[in-house]
Amino acid sequence: MRYIFIILLLIVLITSSLCAKTKIENLESKLRVVVAEEKIKVLNSLAKEYLFLSPEQSIIYGIRAAEVAIQFHDDMNEHEAYNNIANSFALLKDYEETILYLEKALNKSEIIGDAEVILKDIYKIADVYSTSKNHTKSIEYYNKALKINEIMNNRGEVALALNRIGLEYKKAGQYKKASEFFIRALRFEEKNERVLIRDEYKQISEFYTSRGEDEKALEYYKLFTTMKDTIASIESSYKISDMQAHYEDEQRQRRIELLQKENEIRELELQQLILKQEKEFDEKQRKQQIESLNREKELKITQLKVAEYEKKSIQKKIDSYQKDKEIRELELEKKAIQIRSQNFTQKVLLSAIIIISIFTIFGFYLAFTNSSMNKALNIANAKLKQIAKTDPLTDLSNRRDMIEKMEHEQKRFGRNGKSFVLLMSDIDDFKKINDDNGHDCGDFILESLAKQMRTTVRKQDFTGRWGGEEFLMLLPETDIDGGFALADKIRKDIEGTSYVFNNIKLKLTMTFGVSVYDRPMDIDYCIKMADEALYIGKKQGKNCVIKTKPKDKPIITGIDRSIESA
Repeated sequence: MRYIFIILLLIVLITSSLCAKTKIENLESKLRVVVAEEKIKVLNSLAKEYLFLSPEQSIIYGIRAAEVAIQFHDDMNEHEAYNNIANSFALLKDYEETILYLEKALNKSEIIGDAEVILKDIYKIADVYSTSKNHTKSIEYYNKALKINEIMNNRGEVALALNRIGLEYKKAGQYKKASEFFIRALRFEEKNERVLIRDEYKQISEFYTSRGEDEKALEYYKLFTTMKDTIASIESSYKISDMQAHYEDEQRQRRIELLQKENEIRELELQQLILKQEKEFDEKQRKQQIESLNREKELKITQLKVAEYEKKSIQKKIDSYQKDKEIRELELEKKAIQIRSQNFTQKVLLSAIIIISIFTIFGFYLAFTNSSMNKALNIANAKLKQIAKTDPLTDLSNRRDMIEKMEHEQKRFGRNGKSFVLLMSDIDDFKKINDDNGHDCGDFILESLAKQMRTTVRKQDFTGRWGGEEFLMLLPETDIDGGFALADKIRKDIEGTSYVFNNIKLKLTMTFGVSVYDRPMDIDYCIKMADEALYIGKKQGKNCVIKTKPKDKPIITGIDRSIESA
């Protein structure tokens, strides 16, 4: 029998699951053709169907329903969509999101103005807070429900709200507060019951009076007056007990206030004593500091006087040395003039002979060495040309050389249509590195990064220093995705490398902007696109790669903190 029951239960579950799937398929088919308000209803129905099958899918449909409802200003369906989303988050036990969407639903129900719907939303929020053990917030919302029920004179709901508040206080461990609300609920229920009996007695008495049965009418009227007096006496006794309790609370509060005042007086006296001791201690410290400063001042004055004296002494020695040097130089110059005047004649004759010989030899020399000199001149010119195209610090191509290479690739694109990529990069927070460690450290970083980039790229790629801490890479026959992949590889290598300067370990990051030359355009525009992508990367938080295409919006891409566009 037990097995039969299990089999039947499985059949029911499978049947209901198949029915649900069939209904979902019908709704999804309907969703493709309906529009406007009908589309909102279908989306809300799908959210409900997916609630237990797939809460995540239910949330997706609920959000879509809310978005369409907002477009068409459909408050009722928007309210329903928020409730569906909240139910799905509740199943996933994500209470923060549940409360967020329930509060949105409550805002909508307040706009709609339906008191019953408002009460349901308030109770739902209070129940979720209770489930998540936030008893303070659940009590706040149950109190809101209590006030609305009192205004609407919903007697049964008032007692229910009082009981729920009492239960929350009990869960929170505030048993006194809990008992107060339980007693209020009990009194309210008793009073409500007696009032109903009293009103029934009065109605029966009036019924018998209308039929002319005065004795029975009088009998029920006496019961009515007796019940009326009983209710009044009970209310009076409640008021007296409430007054007694209030008086006892006031007495207890006064005793607490007296004790608090005594404690405050003791604390004030203790604080005054502490302040007095601190003041005396501070005064002693101040005197010691002043004495120490005076001693330091006197020591510095003495040191300055000694330094001034030593400076004057050194200056005197320098002046004396310079005078002696000038005298020796004058004597040597005088002797040199005498020697030059004696040898002048000999030198003139000898020079004439030498010049004639040199011209003769030089003529022969020119005939034999003209070709070798041309070679040397060509080598020198090539070196000068290389120097003019190279950055002296990093030994990379300079800005002028990179522009020539880009113009060359632009012409190649015109011939073969193969795109090329520009990578514009900048060292993050380079100014701080210079300020903290000096310009020598900055030069070391630039040289190290230049070597690291040069070893990472292909043989046909070009790397140049664009200016300051900016570098530009030219990647021939490459598309935007290939350029992005290389830029991200270099970014990760730099991020994972430690640069040691004077025993100081430095960690660096770089931001890259990537653009592609895949259609005819001005080369300056392609450079500008890479520079703008770099600027966006800096604004996005640095240490990322941003790629962009001409005439398109920049696409944020990268790994870790960057986002790759589809």
